[in-house]
Amino acid sequence: MAIALVTGASRGIGKATALQLASEGYTVAVNFHHNIKAATEVINQIVDAGGKAFAVRADISDEAQVMAMFASIDREGEPLAALVNNAGILFE
Repeated sequence: MAIALVTGASRGIGKATALQLASEGYTVAVNFHHNIKAATEVINQIVDAGGKAFAVRADISDEAQVMAMFASIDREGEPLAALVNNAGILFE
């Protein structure tokens, strides 16, 4: 199957979206910025349900990190078929 990238997938709507996409057969790229524990919990839920997922750490407000994130996904060997831009950016 193909990869679905969900930004901000470690909690809330992003987590729910990641779980749903995994249930539909996508390999889910779980994007997170700070909370690797929460991202790992989402991945474990997906794997426990028979799905496939992996973590991709990136600050989506940083272009270099976003480019590195997409390069990392490309190395997984499956096509990127879906992108859910769920993560928010807070400018202070």
